[in-house]
Amino acid sequence: MHGSTKEESKPVVPQVSDIDRITTLASALMAEDPEIYSKTYEGILRSVRRSGIVPQDWKPPVARYEYRWATTDGGKQNEQTVYGPFEAQELDQWYKATFFGIAGEKIRLRKVGNEEWEEWDDIFP
Repeated sequence: MHGSTKEESKPVVPQVSDIDRITTLASALMAEDPEIYSKTYEGILRSVRRSGIVPQDWKPPVARYEYRWATTDGGKQNEQTVYGPFEAQELDQWYKATFFGIAGEKIRLRKVGNEEWEEWDDIFP
């Protein structure tokens, strides 16, 4: 090469949004099995894995949540401590045991990754 420089070209990897990924998975499932809506969760999971779009050992993501105690006395200490992440099922068990108050009023929740804190009924209507 006679004095020229070769720029290294990096492959362009398109960013795929969550909705695009779900749409692709749904389309693959419908193409393979038009009766997909009558299947169980486990049956759908097997179909997704067989489609080849995800690895055979793929597990669907599980929503996880954090909580903090709601401040009722004007203090800041409880408000600053964040607990979690926990799955919805675990939080629901504590809720049913009234650990968070009769209606979940003693805590504020947020889905992991979100910044805004919400009341129990806003997250789990």
